[in-house]
Amino acid sequence: MPLNGPRLVFHPQGLRPFIENWEVVAARIIQRVHHEAADNPSDETLKRFLEELLGYPNVPSRWRMLDLDDAPPPFLTINYKWNNSTLRLFSTLTTQGTPLDAALQELRIETLFPADEATRTAVNRLAGECFASQSS
Repeated sequence: MPLNGPRLVFHPQGLRPFIENWEVVAARIIQRVHHEAADNPSDETLKRFLEELLGYPNVPSRWRMLDLDDAPPPFLTINYKWNNSTLRLFSTLTTQGTPLDAALQELRIETLFPADEATRTAVNRLAGECFASQSS
């Protein structure tokens, strides 16, 4: 089973224990997967993936239904517990391709950006440490 963002968010041994606002983040992800499954009714792999996510522990039963009234905001803020503090990142998701190019249509690129100055400082410090250790 390949790793991907939603699996890492939902799996109890993935990112889930580190996401302070897990229920908000997971609800947005599950609704996105619901919409994708509804837009591609013949995609059995996507249906199985949705069922897999819904089958993880402590996933609310209300998430089993597609919410047609909930328009998602363009950004999603994820609060990660890290080193006795919180890193706040906002996420954007880009879908590539056209409906005629199935391979590109399935490609999604998620980009995370610091959502506040404390997170920006921490991320820049971590990046500096990472580059310093690679050049040693």
